[in-house]
Amino acid sequence: MQSGAPIYFSSGGTAGQDAQGDMKTQATAAMQKLTDNLVQAGLSIEDVAFSRAYLAPGADGSIDYAGWNAAWDEFFGKRKQPTKPARTTVGVPLLSKPGVLIEVEFVCFPPRAAKLFASSDALKLPVGNPTLKPYGTRENRIYTGMGIVPGTTMYWTAGTVAPVANEKLPPTDREYRGDMKTQARNTLLKLKENLAAVGLEFDDVVFMRAFLAPDVASGAAKGNAFDYDGWNAAYEEFFNNKSNPHKPARTTVTTPGFGPGVLLEVEVIAAFPTRPALFDAKSIHPKLKTYGEPDAMIASGIAVDAPASFFFSSGAVSTVKGDLKTQAVSALEALQAQLIRAGMKFSDVVFLRAYVVPGADGTFDRNAWTAAYTQFFNNKEQPHKPARTTIQVKSLPNPDWTIEVDAIAVAAK
Repeated sequence: MQSGAPIYFSSGGTAGQDAQGDMKTQATAAMQKLTDNLVQAGLSIEDVAFSRAYLAPGADGSIDYAGWNAAWDEFFGKRKQPTKPARTTVGVPLLSKPGVLIEVEFVCFPPRAAKLFASSDALKLPVGNPTLKPYGTRENRIYTGMGIVPGTTMYWTAGTVAPVANEKLPPTDREYRGDMKTQARNTLLKLKENLAAVGLEFDDVVFMRAFLAPDVASGAAKGNAFDYDGWNAAYEEFFNNKSNPHKPARTTVTTPGFGPGVLLEVEVIAAFPTRPALFDAKSIHPKLKTYGEPDAMIASGIAVDAPASFFFSSGAVSTVKGDLKTQAVSALEALQAQLIRAGMKFSDVVFLRAYVVPGADGTFDRNAWTAAYTQFFNNKEQPHKPARTTIQVKSLPNPDWTIEVDAIAVAAK
């Protein structure tokens, strides 16, 4: 993306509340709705630089990756629209409710800036940060998309989980971290503290992504192990209310699970209302300011100075078979190759996301993933560490793959 260009983040889009049909039908409908939203913002499908798709199983329990690819090919890579954005596709257990088969996100970097997002001003939606241009309605819980004006300094947080509520209990106890609403509230409070440490507030949030794990205890009564109601109830204590009417673009998807007792992980992207005095042109990377504990494996957040030239990678996967460490190293090498082709390196990475397929017991070898990660980050030769989220997924497009990684990077100059 060219330096200083405007940015647009869409919320996750589905075929709608009455989603019906097979994967190709729903994917086509979801993509068309997202495209219509782009037009409202003065954008087009040609402006899409990155897309992420979450696919859920159908009635037979399988995920139709071929149907998704068929729908994708109707929008991208054709003669009338030859652009092919970077893309990541993963399988998840559930999307909002049974029968919804796909949710898709877009990130756009339109080359033109003049009068862009003027349609947002006409909507007169509540927004406290002058760099943000929201789209959607006052009634919905989230905005359908959020534009960011050129030259905005931004901030990415790492994926965040709730703190321990009662250390006297074992991690498997329900009250160790609390139910979904409790964990969601405490996670958002941690994120609020994270943002405040760099001079940001919740009305500066551009985009929010939440991963929900099954809560068997509450799900048994509700008929749905994924407690969306608890998550949304906590969310609306901080957003879309009288004290803070702001509501970011958002995606909520599910994961097979985290560690014992963890029900939720949330990450946010925020925008500074004005350029902060955070950056040092003489630092190792003049465009990045990293936050977090010195001995932590990942950054708790990274600020990106404006103007910045962003790079969004496609999902990188292993080129060889093997155990998780072998595949993770191979996937990171493939990611490194993408960065090199873009004139970048791992020290330019702002955010790293890993999608891991768990084993039959519902877990994966975290030590193996850490061993692979630290070959490329947070070591003597490469001390840089990005903000990061590691999420379990139901499956990846190829059954031989156990991990997929993607990254956001920024050029040093």
